[in-house]
Amino acid sequence: MNILVTGASGFIGWPVVQSLHRDGHKVLALSRKMLEEARSIDIKWIDADLAKIEEYREPIKAFAPDVVIHLAWQDIPDFSLETSRKNLNQSLDFFSFILELRCCKKILVSGSDKELNFPKGVCPESEKGMPNNGFSWSKHAIRSWLELACAKDSISLGWLRIFFCYGPRQRSLSLLPSLLMHLPLNKLPEIRTPKNANDYVFVEDVANAFSKAVSCDFPSGIFNIGSGSATTVLEMCRLAEKVVRGSDKLTNKLQVESRDSESFINFWADLSCSKKYLGWEPNTSLIEGIQRTWDWIR
Repeated sequence: MNILVTGASGFIGWPVVQSLHRDGHKVLALSRKMLEEARSIDIKWIDADLAKIEEYREPIKAFAPDVVIHLAWQDIPDFSLETSRKNLNQSLDFFSFILELRCCKKILVSGSDKELNFPKGVCPESEKGMPNNGFSWSKHAIRSWLELACAKDSISLGWLRIFFCYGPRQRSLSLLPSLLMHLPLNKLPEIRTPKNANDYVFVEDVANAFSKAVSCDFPSGIFNIGSGSATTVLEMCRLAEKVVRGSDKLTNKLQVESRDSESFINFWADLSCSKKYLGWEPNTSLIEGIQRTWDWIR
């Protein structure tokens, strides 16, 4: 199929493009700057700003995408209302243009666990959540608008709600890259909430979820993309230390020092719909994902 991917040079976008290319699809990648790695595979690339429709209108029209995968979100980690509103407007303008083409049969969008309003425990896919900041408000607005527009034009809409994604090319200030850069110096970064627990999912597993969604029929809706379990920050420290240093002495010290600290976050994804309708579940263990990220950093 002809598949258009926005945000193609991003942390998640590039693995998605690679996965689709391996599956034999024709890919049109859109981002503000082409990756050097992309020159080695047979894909088309548009260097364009999503805010400037004149930069991408004609190439996309000529490509006539069967499927659109929308991953673009500018200026992360700036989740302010102003930046979120800018991304909202760009996304709505982009999708209005796509719908006018009358060729797209399926739209897949990267959602976020941040759409959920202070989640606790298992997060069902039926739970849409409520906006509590500029970012979650803009994500909810895009999904609501697309639900109406896609239903009107009989287009399948997959909202892939991604939990705590990690892996190669992740932002250096995120938890795992920060751990992997401090541990060779025989120290841990500052850890304020060691008992908080998130659902960590490897980036290539996320890319595989989008590939699965491209190739199968599913009812429009929300599909959680996570590991299905929660892991504490302390346990992430322990696993990373074992990968880098072959021990957990630093983590044991942190555990003693933080024994009186509290846990404010502990939630994980229910994957029922992703398994049933997309035929997807993660296949990379946490220790394997950490090892592969460490190999990439080295």
